[in-house]
Amino acid sequence: MDQRYYLRDFRQLGERHAVRYSLPGAGNEDDATCLMQGLIAEHRLPGGLVLVSSDVLPFHNYRADSLRMPCLGLALLLEGSAALSFTRDQSLLPGHCVTSLCADGRPMSALHLAGARLRGLNLALQTPEQLSDERLAQLLHDALRRRGSQMNGMSLPMNVRLAIDDLLGGRWQGSLQNLLCQGVALQLLAHALAGLESAREQAGHLGSRDRRLLERVRERLHQAPGEEHSLTELAQLACMSSSSLRSKFRAAYGQTVFGYLRERRLQVAHGRLQQGWSVQQAAHFVGYRHASNFATAFRQRFGVAPGSCG
Repeated sequence: MDQRYYLRDFRQLGERHAVRYSLPGAGNEDDATCLMQGLIAEHRLPGGLVLVSSDVLPFHNYRADSLRMPCLGLALLLEGSAALSFTRDQSLLPGHCVTSLCADGRPMSALHLAGARLRGLNLALQTPEQLSDERLAQLLHDALRRRGSQMNGMSLPMNVRLAIDDLLGGRWQGSLQNLLCQGVALQLLAHALAGLESAREQAGHLGSRDRRLLERVRERLHQAPGEEHSLTELAQLACMSSSSLRSKFRAAYGQTVFGYLRERRLQVAHGRLQQGWSVQQAAHFVGYRHASNFATAFRQRFGVAPGSCG
C-alpha cells in the first residue's frame, strides 16, 4: 500500500544513515512538506549488506547528500533518473547501474526531479571485512587502495533486471521476500566485484604517463563542454591514436569520451537553466546547435523538459 513520505521522515532516515536531504530552490523547507508517495523498504541482510528498494513519485525536486559513504555502493533505476555527483558527474538512467568505491570519506550527492516515478534499488557494503570470503575482501581492499574513490557505470544482464522488477512489484512478502532480497543483493554484489576484477586487469595496463595524458583530455572536456571536439583532436592532445584513446579513456573513467562530454554538457546546461537562462541560451552555451536536439537529450537525461527547470 502506498505511503506518503514527508520531509521529516527523510530527515529522521538521514540521521540514521548520515544523509542530508534538502529541496533545491524551495523557499521553505518545512518538515511537514509531503516529499513523495509510494513505497520505500529497507532490508538489512547477512554479511552487512543493506538493500533499499524504492517505488515512489516525488512531488518536489530533492537532493540527498550521503555524508558517510560505504566502501562499495551500487545504485540502479528501472524507471526515472538521477543526477549523481561524486568523483565526477554521472547520470543514472532507466536500466542503468552505477557502482561507487569510497576510500576517503568524500560525500556523494544525488538530485531527483519532481513528477518522474522512481523505481530502483540501492545496495551498500560498509567495509571489506564484512565479506565472508577472504579473496573477495582482498579484491575490494586492493581496489580501494589502487583506485581510491571512483564511480563507474555497470551493465546488468536481463535476468538480474527481471529479478529486481519482480522484487519491486511487491508480490513477495515476509520470509520469501527476504530470500528474494538476499538473492538479488548477492547477484548485484557478484557483478560489482566482477567489475572491479575486470577493471583491475584493464587498468593495470595504464601507466602513469597514460593516466596523465588521459586526464589532460578529461580536463579539456570538463572545462570547455561548449566547444566542438573531435576524436582526432583529442587523440592528438593525448599523444595516442584514436582507438587507443577510446579504449584507455573507458578503462580509466568507466565511460566513453563522448559519453563523458554529453553528461558534462547536460549538467552545465541544467545549472544554467536553474539560474534563469532560456532553453536556447543554455543549449547554445554547451554546444548544441539546435534547441530541439538539446531538449530531447535533456528529457532523456533528467526525465523532464528543460523549460520546467527555470
